[in-house]
Order: sequence, then structure tokens, then C-alpha cells
Amino acid sequence: MGWLLITRFTLQEAIRRRLFLTMAILTLLMLVLFGLLIHAATDRMQANMVANGMDPTLPTLYAGIAITILAMWLVYLVISTMTIFLTISMISGEIEAGTFVVIVPKPLRRAEIIFGKWLGYALILGLYTLLLSLSFMGIIYWFTGYWPTHAFAAIGMLEMSMLVLLGLITLCGAFVPTAANGVIAVMLFMGAFISSIVQFAIPAQDYMIQNITAVISLIMPTDAMWHGASYYLFPAAIGVLQNFTVSSVNTPFTATQPISPQLLTWAILYSLVLPLIAIRRFQRRDL
Repeated sequence: MGWLLITRFTLQEAIRRRLFLTMAILTLLMLVLFGLLIHAATDRMQANMVANGMDPTLPTLYAGIAITILAMWLVYLVISTMTIFLTISMISGEIEAGTFVVIVPKPLRRAEIIFGKWLGYALILGLYTLLLSLSFMGIIYWFTGYWPTHAFAAIGMLEMSMLVLLGLITLCGAFVPTAANGVIAVMLFMGAFISSIVQFAIPAQDYMIQNITAVISLIMPTDAMWHGASYYLFPAAIGVLQNFTVSSVNTPFTATQPISPQLLTWAILYSLVLPLIAIRRFQRRDL
């Protein structure tokens, strides 16, 4: 069970580098500032509406929906950035530092080393994604009364986006140096986001552009996972809310329909197969 040992060492290394402490402090500060802003904004909006003789209940609910989308978009960016910067050196960086030269002669298979490190970072980032998402949703619910009907489905999509990015970084780490790994991850992540904007702006009849953006989504499915999450952040029945229609939430940053089962299956395979390829490559790589 060497992979359990490597997973434990990965978690201990994160603690030793005070990664958990730094993440906790910065996250707490961000949540406090976010809560203060939401409190001030909702109080002012409700006071103005009451002063004008209007019921603030429904507008506050609308505000909660909009703030939820923006807040979870921030979560998506934060976890993606952390995934890139925390994990780009987990293979190539250890090779460059000569760490694996010491570890590999031990009674550990190379496959266990890579799987253990991947699992350790997946646990750290997965737990952080869950807690950060629930914290933002809880603050928004406290001040606006809005809680997404399918909140955990949305969080699941965010977890998938993290695993997809982690899978890509794991693969590249077994083939290219650390700096190149970071560049590849950032460029593909940004390219997926830009392609979704282009796809929204270009008419659906332009099949060439639509096909190109579809290929980009297959190469880097992170943005597709975000759009899947955004769908589950809206109320289960949008039409029951007055003046709140499906067309009103059709933007480059949101989705009006759930992610297709085929694309979700592709993302799952993507996040699992790429680390397996990395393991196969690492077994033959000169350390």
C-alpha cells in the first residue's frame, strides 16, 4: 500500500509548508469581506424599496440568484488557480529537485508514487472546493434567503473541473518541465474560457466556428464543467418567478440546460485516463 504512504506524505508536506494555514486565513478574510459587502448591499436595497412602498422579498431573491452565480464563478476561478499553482511541480518539480532519485529505490512502485501524489492533491483541493462553495452559498442564503435547489450538483461540477485540470497537469508533469507545464495549463484554461465567449457570440449556423469551439471543449473541458455548474445554481423552475425567464440567464457565463451525459462522461474519463498515461510515462522516464 505504498500509495497510501505517498498520499500521507503529500498531505503532511502541505501542512509543513503551512499551506492549510495560509489557505484558511486568506479564505476566512475573503468570506468576511464578502459577507460585509452582501450585508451592506442587501440592507441598502431593502431600505430603499421599503421607503418607496415596495415589497423587497422578490427583488432580494433575484439578487441572491445573481450573487450566487458571481460568487460561484469566483470559486471556480480560485480553485482553478490553486490547482495550477499547487500541483504544477508535483512530478516535474520533484524530478528537477532530485527527490525521486531518493524515493524510487525504496520499496515503492513508480505508479504508487504518482497515484499517491495525485490522490493527496485531489483530497486537498476537493475538500477546499466543497467548503468554499458551501461557505459562499451559506452567506448568500443568510442575507438573501436563496439556496440553489441543486446546490450539490453544482458543487459536483466544480469538483469535476478541478479534477480535469489536475489530470491535465499530472499528464504534462510527466512529459515537460515545470514552467512548460504551467504555461500549458494556463493557456488551455484561458482558451476554453475564450472559446465559450466566441461560441456564444457566433450564430449557431456557423458550423465551422461551433465545431472548433467544441474541439477546444474536448481538449480542455473545464469551462464546460463551469457551465454545467451554473445551470444547477438557478432555481429548479425558473419560469415560476415573475419576470425571470430562461432567456434572461442566457449569457456566455451561464447555461440554460444541463451538461450532456456524453460530455460529462468524457470529463470523467479525461480526469482518470490522463493520470494513468502520466503513470505509464513516469515508469519509463529517466530520473
